[in-house]
Amino acid sequence: MRFSTIFFDVDYCLMDTPTSERRIIRELYAKHGRIVTDEVGDHYRAINKALWVHLDKGEITREQLYVRRFENLFQRYPLDVPAEEAASWFLARLAEAYDPQPGAAHLLCRLRQAGVHVFTATNGIGRVMEGRLRHAGLLQWIDACFAADELHAMKPSSAYFDAIFHASGEKDLHRTLMVGDNPVTDVNGAVDYGMAGALFGLRWKEPSKALYAAPDMAHLEAWIFEEENAECRMG
Repeated sequence: MRFSTIFFDVDYCLMDTPTSERRIIRELYAKHGRIVTDEVGDHYRAINKALWVHLDKGEITREQLYVRRFENLFQRYPLDVPAEEAASWFLARLAEAYDPQPGAAHLLCRLRQAGVHVFTATNGIGRVMEGRLRHAGLLQWIDACFAADELHAMKPSSAYFDAIFHASGEKDLHRTLMVGDNPVTDVNGAVDYGMAGALFGLRWKEPSKALYAAPDMAHLEAWIFEEENAECRMG
């Protein structure tokens, strides 16, 4: 086993976030008498993805992002609800969304059995992410959860990675791995700090410094455990 400590992003990595978001967006509109298709949820996700780029660059705050994504969504798919109210309701429902990534439980359980220390590392809200992991049944295999709002730093800053590395108790930086869906904040941030990085899900097109790009949990698991069916792809 080449890694003794592994950090996982939560959204779009351990959790099947697209499934959760589409369902919650449908519920939001249904709550106000509107039946919509997943087209609305997909549009929300596109807006959200674009806004997170601005958040990662420090151009907007997390609070502005939460409201602005609904302001933008309601411009195309109108709903007679204040964006602030929709944002608050959405976050509360997301904290209860427990759609794990297929194969995540198997991988985390196997890592625990192999003696690997497992942590989450997210730019999201700690209480929201931890609640989702608990509902999904994944928290039992995770040593600790690290979130930007609690560390007062965000990926890809060196301050963030310095905080989670030292909090993990790991002594050998070269035996640590960061797994995430974002090539810039997750992978490149970790690699620039001195960790190894693995890209998950192939959701972003930006270049990364990943050792491996995994389309799903099965491929990620095979690569981590150095099995022949990993079909390694360079990031």
